[in-house]
Amino acid sequence: MDNNNNLCIEDIMREIRQEIKDKNLTDDMLSFEDIPYKKALDVSSSDSDETDSALMYLNSHFNVQPYKELKGNALSVFIKKVIRKLTKFYVEPVVFEQNQFNANAVKVMNSFNKNKNNLDTQELLKKIEILELSQKNLIKRIESLDAEIKVLKEKK
Repeated sequence: MDNNNNLCIEDIMREIRQEIKDKNLTDDMLSFEDIPYKKALDVSSSDSDETDSALMYLNSHFNVQPYKELKGNALSVFIKKVIRKLTKFYVEPVVFEQNQFNANAVKVMNSFNKNKNNLDTQELLKKIEILELSQKNLIKRIESLDAEIKVLKEKK
């Protein structure tokens, strides 16, 4: 069976190569850049305005509706309604669970944003600098005390 599959694949590849040769196609005629596709959104931005607008969007759109408006002629709408009734037990719990997750995720993001706005970066940098200076002073004091202990031990 494997041998037949390999043979078929080899035959197909041979036919494809021959067709490419017959049509005088070259590899520079088409590249992946020529193929249209929808690019992913860039979410790496750290711009405060973009972050605020994204958070506003999340706050107003975290709730997902389980169904969209039915469109089409009367027969297709009827069939869609029947399918909707038959799948309701499966679709609705998943959507409700997703809505719970979305609501909690937005709450956490709002909390992070609130904390970010409350903490002044300059204030934090000053506190870090004060702590580093205190640490250096304590290290110097410990070193001087060690030296003093050493002198006292030598006197004994």
